[in-house]
Amino acid sequence: MLVATTSGKGVDDDWVLDSSCTYHMCPHRNWFVASEPVDTEIVLMGNNTQCKVAGIGTVHIKTHDGVVRTLSKVLHIPDMTRNLISLGTFKANGCRYSAENGVLKVIKGAMVLMKGLRQGSLYFLQGTTVIGSAAVYTTLANVDNMKLWHMRLGYISEKGMTILSKKGCLGSAGMGKLDFCEHSVDGKQKRVSFSTAKHHIQGIIDYIHSDLWGPSRVPSFGGKRYMLTFADDFSRKVWVYFLR
Repeated sequence: MLVATTSGKGVDDDWVLDSSCTYHMCPHRNWFVASEPVDTEIVLMGNNTQCKVAGIGTVHIKTHDGVVRTLSKVLHIPDMTRNLISLGTFKANGCRYSAENGVLKVIKGAMVLMKGLRQGSLYFLQGTTVIGSAAVYTTLANVDNMKLWHMRLGYISEKGMTILSKKGCLGSAGMGKLDFCEHSVDGKQKRVSFSTAKHHIQGIIDYIHSDLWGPSRVPSFGGKRYMLTFADDFSRKVWVYFLR
C-alpha cells in the first residue's frame, strides 16, 4: 500500500494505515507519551534507504468514535516523512482489517478499533493524535471495557451497566460516560399499541372465538385432559368439547 520515503519534504501530521510496513512508525518526538532511546536499530525503507531508529515508545490516538487508544512499540524515526500504522502488527495481535467503498476498518471481535478513509492510493486514519499531558489514560481502558460490555449485553443502557457494575457483575470494567451509539438507537424495538377492534357481524358464525385448554394433570371422568371451546359472537352461544 505504501512505500515509505525519506525525502526532504515537510513531515505529514496524518497517520497512514499501511499493510506493508512491519512496525508503527512516527517522526514526531513530542507525540510520544513514553519512549526509550535506541542506538543500534535501523529500518529498511521501500527504496532500500536505511533509517536510524531513535527510540521506541507509545502514542495516544483519539479515533473516529472518540475513544483514546494506545499504539505501543511505535518506532521513533526522525527521518520519516509519514506516520505509519502497521496493519500487520494489528493482525498479529488478533485483529482483522477490511477495505470497502473507500473505507478501511481495523476490527477486533465486534468492535471497530480504527477507520481509514481512502485518498488516492492511501488510507488515512480518521482520528487525531493526542499530544503531551493531554494524552490521559483515564478513558482508555474504561471506555473500551464499557463499550465492549455494552455490545455483549445487547446494547444495554448506561444506567443498566452502572447497576451491574455496582453489583460486581462486570469484573474490573470501570464506569464512565458512554459515547452516542447509533446501533442502540437504530436497533430499539418499537411498540405499536393495539387499536379497539370493531367487528361487523350480521349472523351466526360470522365471528367465532375459540380456545384450547390443557393438558390437565387430573383427567375428567371420561379420561379427557383437554377442553376446546367455541363461542359465537352473534348468538353468544358456547360449545364445549372434551378431548383426550
